[in-house]
Amino acid sequence: MRFFSAKIYKNVIWLYLTVFVCFAYTTLMNSIPDHIYIKEGEEIHSHFSVPVEFEKVEDEQEVFAKKRNAATKENYTVVCKLCGVIPIKHMEVSVIQPQSVFVSGRVIGIYGHTSGVLVLDTTTIEDKNGIKCAPAENRIMPGDYILAVNDMEINEKEDLISMINSCQMEDMVVTVSRKGEYVKVLVSAVEVKDGSYMLGIWVKDDMAGIGTMTYYSENGSFGALGHGIGDGETGELLSMSDGSIYYTKVLDVTKGKKGEPGELEGLIYYGKQNQLGRLIGNDSLGIYGILDEEDYLEFSQADALLEIGYKQDFQTGKAYILSDVDGEVKPYEIEISEIDYQAKDSNKGIHFTVTDEELLEKTGGIVQGMSGSPIIQNEKIIGAVTHVLVNDPARGYGIFIENMIEH
Repeated sequence: MRFFSAKIYKNVIWLYLTVFVCFAYTTLMNSIPDHIYIKEGEEIHSHFSVPVEFEKVEDEQEVFAKKRNAATKENYTVVCKLCGVIPIKHMEVSVIQPQSVFVSGRVIGIYGHTSGVLVLDTTTIEDKNGIKCAPAENRIMPGDYILAVNDMEINEKEDLISMINSCQMEDMVVTVSRKGEYVKVLVSAVEVKDGSYMLGIWVKDDMAGIGTMTYYSENGSFGALGHGIGDGETGELLSMSDGSIYYTKVLDVTKGKKGEPGELEGLIYYGKQNQLGRLIGNDSLGIYGILDEEDYLEFSQADALLEIGYKQDFQTGKAYILSDVDGEVKPYEIEISEIDYQAKDSNKGIHFTVTDEELLEKTGGIVQGMSGSPIIQNEKIIGAVTHVLVNDPARGYGIFIENMIEH
């Protein structure tokens, strides 16, 4: 019995050791990014949380190029050695020219049109005889974008309503974009009591909101939000055909509380005279576009042109965010607590806590509308605010600026 107990004890010890080793190895791997950018002529340096040295791995092409005294590739691989001895990971390195961008922090109004008409949901309706039916159920799906009816292009809700009423109860071939694929669906509307015709679908063809511009480059291209614009009903990223950003004034702030995210309340000044630029893209890393020339010239005279800080350039500790929650763009202090190089959600690579008393008093921390606020450390732009912890509005997440710019 004593031997049996000792064996069990030994197995438990081995199990704990195995778990500890696996945890330690995973921690080491996650402490070093898979890929970094360095400036031409610069050696690799880092603020990684583990002591590593780097040794370049040369492939056959590089060796051959050196023998011929020819230029080598701008991308290469290094092996990361713990304390300069134990190889723990290979890391890709891209050599780039130094880059700088203007940092913004301005709150902007965002308006965009969807690519076609977005289906939010299907519903049951009553026909003219009081019979309940759902003509589009299991045929047209939430998240579909209606692009055409009987090969007639659909750009907005009014186009769709007109086509449905002109077809009345005849079969219609509806072309939709579904998860990137084009699908043709056969449906027919029903007549309701007021004499019109319906398919029993909830739809939208535009979106509007406020957020923060992160940066713009010397060619006028800008990035904002640090995350894509999604639809609150379907949870999917909105596919937009076009859109614009507008001058916006912050009127009030709903302060964030535990379990209750706050928000900026602003007035968007629509109209050509208040348009700041046009949108050209919406993806998971932010929204992108081109500033109007007059606004670029005005902004660039006031905003700082800062160098881009890459993953290996910054560290945990004091940093700043830029935001105009108080009517003017100002820096507010934060403390970066963690840098997650292997974050499953690329919008949450930077973990931070708001420490600025003025901002905490005004907003409680991070609120809706502050997404896109630039994160600055050591006079470099290193990221942008993206999310807030619902149970602690003083804590938030950010995206690496290199991800936004190299999207």
